[in-house]
Amino acid sequence: MIDASRRMLSRRVMAVFVAMTTAACSSQDAKTDSGSGGTTSAVPVSQAGAGGTGGDRASAGSGGSSSTGGTVDSGGPQGTAGAAAGIGGAAAGTGGSAGAGGALASTASIQLSGNKILDAKGRAIVARGPEDVVASSSQTKEIDQIAGLGANAVRMLFALDAANAMTPSGFDALLASAVSHHMLVWVSLYTWDSAHSNAIASALGGGNFYSLTAPPGTPACSSSTPASCYLAVWSRQWLKDLMNKYRSNVIIDAGQEFINPGDASSEAARTTWAAAAKSNIRFLRGQGYTNPLEIMANFQGRDLYCIVEYGEAIRAVDAVSVNGEPQTMFGWQAYWGTTNKYYQKYQGALLLGQSQGEISAADAIHQFALTRTFPIEIGIDNYPGDTNQDYQAEIDQAATDNMSWLWWSWKSNTVECPASGSTCQAYVTTSPNAFKGAKPLSN
Repeated sequence: MIDASRRMLSRRVMAVFVAMTTAACSSQDAKTDSGSGGTTSAVPVSQAGAGGTGGDRASAGSGGSSSTGGTVDSGGPQGTAGAAAGIGGAAAGTGGSAGAGGALASTASIQLSGNKILDAKGRAIVARGPEDVVASSSQTKEIDQIAGLGANAVRMLFALDAANAMTPSGFDALLASAVSHHMLVWVSLYTWDSAHSNAIASALGGGNFYSLTAPPGTPACSSSTPASCYLAVWSRQWLKDLMNKYRSNVIIDAGQEFINPGDASSEAARTTWAAAAKSNIRFLRGQGYTNPLEIMANFQGRDLYCIVEYGEAIRAVDAVSVNGEPQTMFGWQAYWGTTNKYYQKYQGALLLGQSQGEISAADAIHQFALTRTFPIEIGIDNYPGDTNQDYQAEIDQAATDNMSWLWWSWKSNTVECPASGSTCQAYVTTSPNAFKGAKPLSN
């Protein structure tokens, strides 16, 4: 997932396409080591985390966290997985019945059961892999490299910009490559080319991203309310066809790292996030998507407490279920390694119910993420303003608890580790607790 910390990612897509300029997606300031808000920085396209956006690293705005495509200069990623949560949306529910008016997910799909992700054959998946902005069909070579390291998952941020000239068949080739390696794929949307009004490739339906017609019941599409723009793209037939074709391997990022116009740490922000998440779920189900959906947490993905507080109520609106279980999961950016321990204290007070409470992300994985009745995908990186030096403890705890995680991000044929360099890269790619120990899907 993404934020200003991922500034280097954008250079990567630049290598894929020379005509890139900068990614000017707005994003809400995140807390930095000093506790102050970071500044938004423009970035040439590259990789994006969980559907978010990043300073120099371009991220689509989700897990990853992914919301709007902008980036926060210091203090963690933003935007993650798919479109930022929107407001409004069409009523959901298509197809057969499972419960009250719900649709039954196909048994050929990835499924969610309890706190596990199951492959199409019913085997539990512990996902481990990187996030990658995909802007060329030639990036199938990267998928080969990633799979060769043992990773069984990847978050693909689909670059929509006309400058990249991607086509549905190009994205199809990338998904087919991942499927050939028995990988689980999260799909997010991404745009970076503000110099050309974020023009979308004609083969992908065209239009200027921030000027698209918002779906009924949602705010006007604009750079300040990008959620509606993402939903407008998700309504296009080529995406519906691809997600259905690869439903045995794909989870849709239905809500990127959430950006709240007010105080992101407030209860009001969490309430707004929950309402937006419900609206996105209803909209995507109303469009006929039956893949599992992921909603990235509030506070650009870092607010684990909002998932604990509202997770069950959000999932309850999902019209698609398997054995009575809604097919919605959550993403949490465990970017809590800042030296001032801002997130450990802020979230610790909420999670532990103590004004002076403090909890590490690794402990939060075990005490709170693991104990939910639904899956939570964890975002980990090695940026000084994010996970920093806590990456190994988080990876090890996730391995102990069989929790899925994605790494921000893939760059220059390996994982990006700006704080710890080769030591971190070696651990993430060769440790049995990391990529090397992942097991491929059985389908």
